[in-house]
Amino acid sequence: MLDINLASTLQKTIAYKTAIIRKEVFVYIVFAIMVSSLTDKIPYVKMHGTGNNFVIIDSRSTNNLEWSYREIANQNGCDQVIVITNSSIADCFMHIYNADGSKVEICGNAARCVGYLIMLEKGTEYSTIELVNKRILECFKVGNKLIKVNMGKPLFKWYEIPLSIECDTLHLPIEFEMLKDPVAVNIGNPHIIFFVDNIGTIPLLNLGPKLENHAFFPKKTNVSIAQIEKSGEITLRVWERGTGTTASCSSAACAVFVASVLRKYLPTKQTSVNSPGGNLLIEWVNNVFVVGNIGFL
Repeated sequence: MLDINLASTLQKTIAYKTAIIRKEVFVYIVFAIMVSSLTDKIPYVKMHGTGNNFVIIDSRSTNNLEWSYREIANQNGCDQVIVITNSSIADCFMHIYNADGSKVEICGNAARCVGYLIMLEKGTEYSTIELVNKRILECFKVGNKLIKVNMGKPLFKWYEIPLSIECDTLHLPIEFEMLKDPVAVNIGNPHIIFFVDNIGTIPLLNLGPKLENHAFFPKKTNVSIAQIEKSGEITLRVWERGTGTTASCSSAACAVFVASVLRKYLPTKQTSVNSPGGNLLIEWVNNVFVVGNIGFL
């Protein structure tokens, strides 16, 4: 049961409703909450996926995308603004906007949150989400506030990343200060991954924005610093394109695990990727799957 007092933590909330699903009472605040912190009142809910924070707006009644995403992010303290609209081939269409107002292709943490909300609405444990890159994400409830997402197939060819020049994506010819020999992977969005021995020595706040805008990446890139632990788990820090450092990034966790398998650093098809916001279980069997928690803020 979700504590009904949670509703009071939302800024200027004036309405909420409850839904009873499988004899559990939830504070079903999605699609009913109205806030007056902006010029226009927006039906929204604030959620997180392993510490990655989102404002999720339901625009299915109007399909309106004319929001000031930078203003919403600044006033509500989120990493991304998510807008749900209608889809003819999935339960909903998910639009993803960074804190700087730029639009991105995929976000696994947001997909878990939106997928969970749609499950609540439908009274099921399965939902589908259409993305701007034409991927359809399948979402499954696998535990209490634990959602599994089928992220699709990873891409490796230089023009699929995309890169500005043809080269081996398993060993990019990039050397940047103490970082070298990265891998490039596309998990619906571009990622560059550096494997290091001591992740704590890497000044990601300084290097992240420079690598995000590297000339090799015409659409910019997400930047991951990864350390393979003796346990076989991965410690990860991420600079997200258009956002900066975040507590967690599901697509980066997927990209890092895929890169570690391709480099033969890990013999397994499944491991835990650990970020400041928590742990994500990543599995790669043709498609890449991610399991992680979600919650309301």
